[in-house]
Amino acid sequence: MSIAFSRQPSAFRLMCFIILPAMLSMYGLVAIVTVFMVNELGMSESDAFLINGAASAFSTIIYALGGYLADKILGVKRSLIMGNVGIIVSLFLLSYAAAIGSVSLAMIGLAGGGVSRALANNCPSNIISKAYKSDDIRVDSAFTVYYMMINVGSCISLVITPIIAHKYSYSAGFAIAGLWNILTIFIYISKRSWIENIGAKPDFEKINVKTYLFIIFGLIGLTLLGSWLITNYKLMQILLVIALSVALVLFTMYLRKENAVQQKKMIASLILLGFSVIFFILYKQMPTSLTFFAIHNTRHEFLGIPFDPVSTQALNPFWIIILSPLLAIFYEKNNAKGNGASLPLKFAMGMFFCSLAFLSLAYGASFMADETGRVSAFWLILTHLFQGLGELLISALGISVLAQLVPNHMIGFTLGFRTLTLGISSIIAANLAVYIAVPESSGSVESLQTLPVYASYFFKIGIGATVMAVIMLLTAKKLDNLINDRNNTEKVQAETGQ
Repeated sequence: MSIAFSRQPSAFRLMCFIILPAMLSMYGLVAIVTVFMVNELGMSESDAFLINGAASAFSTIIYALGGYLADKILGVKRSLIMGNVGIIVSLFLLSYAAAIGSVSLAMIGLAGGGVSRALANNCPSNIISKAYKSDDIRVDSAFTVYYMMINVGSCISLVITPIIAHKYSYSAGFAIAGLWNILTIFIYISKRSWIENIGAKPDFEKINVKTYLFIIFGLIGLTLLGSWLITNYKLMQILLVIALSVALVLFTMYLRKENAVQQKKMIASLILLGFSVIFFILYKQMPTSLTFFAIHNTRHEFLGIPFDPVSTQALNPFWIIILSPLLAIFYEKNNAKGNGASLPLKFAMGMFFCSLAFLSLAYGASFMADETGRVSAFWLILTHLFQGLGELLISALGISVLAQLVPNHMIGFTLGFRTLTLGISSIIAANLAVYIAVPESSGSVESLQTLPVYASYFFKIGIGATVMAVIMLLTAKKLDNLINDRNNTEKVQAETGQ
């Protein structure tokens, strides 16, 4: 950790400090919102899955807008503050909605959280990216440690928030999540001098009151629109496809303005973003199929220790925390020696680990269940270990890919574009999870009936991930040549006789 953290710039260290409480807040919401909709609002599992997917998609549609505001109008640092204030308001609104059982207020809270995260969540990555030169060998290790900090916050929150929600109330769980964002703002304000000279152009310019008011009322309008859209899944899916298409056109327009070498790097980044869509379809199984498998078909104790099945989501960040510092040090040492694996190869390796995650769980569900239709939590622990390895090689480096392959002036927009691809993943994942959702019933769920459904589902996902991993492996060398422009270099050397 000392190699990967202490040698990083102060901007990186501050973003790590504020991302911890921010993730305690965000994953407090993620941990309980789907189960909250089923248990407290009386929704079916399928409706809860689809609304959760639609809420994620809505947020990702406007992430590009958040990136644009950060880069061109508000500045990264103002966006960070305004977004976190919006998250606080949204979580307290959700807390109140949970207290009175209001579906409409809950939808406004979900939409408001999505709008606010679109403004705030890209800002730390944006600031970190601006703190490094493009050829800095510390970038991979920096983003890996940053990703570890994200997972420290998520791990703690995914454990404690379900316990708070079940022991006290869902209202208390949402309220505590909001309090964490207050701490985020406090830390940032107290140490903002660390990034005094870092930011987008608007960060160093004054903004008039009319601009602030226009943006605030615009965000409120988006929130109200979003609260309606997330309950209309099909329309939400259409809008997401349109938004992604527009972003792709804009990305292409930006690409054409760059020189030939930069164009090749941007094409490679686009392909790698496409690969990451597949990963996030797998990742988004965590709050849906994996969590409800833990509820319906996992024994709720391990080594004699009882646990809340919803808290099994914390297994993913737990493994990230364990593996991140080791991987960061490995990256830094190997990059310094010139022996580091290429980004495309890391992506392919990550997808192989993801395939092992679901194939191992399919095996456990198919052959290791007891007479009641439940399996040991060991299989979920193993699944999240493999998924964590895949995440570190794909998702953690996804931001690093952008920092290295797109021009500095495009980072904000491209982070928003990347988030749109996450929205597509959320929608696809939600629609897949519907196939294993338990129908509405007044009776209890029978584990022996759900077990074969889950086993078949996880097996199919695992096979699909394996096929994708093979494709990624076969294209890794060509993508690496594209990133490093090796073909062009070799041609020039041949022509000059060097």
